[in-house]
Amino acid sequence: MISTLLSFLRWLGRTPHVGALLSTWRGRAIALFVVAQLLLPILYFTRKDPHDERFAWRMFSPMRMARCLPSATIDDKPFNLATEFHEAWIEIASRGRFTVIEAMGAHLCAKHPGSDVRLWIDCTYLDREPRSYGHYNICNVPEL
Repeated sequence: MISTLLSFLRWLGRTPHVGALLSTWRGRAIALFVVAQLLLPILYFTRKDPHDERFAWRMFSPMRMARCLPSATIDDKPFNLATEFHEAWIEIASRGRFTVIEAMGAHLCAKHPGSDVRLWIDCTYLDREPRSYGHYNICNVPEL
């Protein structure tokens, strides 16, 4: 992969206009910036959280319209997340953001040591079947 990229850059350097651009440090900085802007959207496909589209450049994505219902139990008793977490956390969790839900679980595990803390989200989508994430003791497995 890297050798292919290097050979492509060598080929670009032989073209008259690009060669002149890459011959100065400013030109190399501009080329590096343009290449970074072209490759940045690839990060969207390498994330573990399918609901996190903050830097994906996908303005009209159906994933943004996903709605999730976060729920929790502590020692098999229902737990109201609104009593422990701010409304903004609940709103972001209702968008299905795994990192927020995992942080909520870590907080509950620290506050209730030795308890069986189960945290999950039930999500509905515009373009696919509903899905559920979690349903296990998040103190033992801290990632969704």
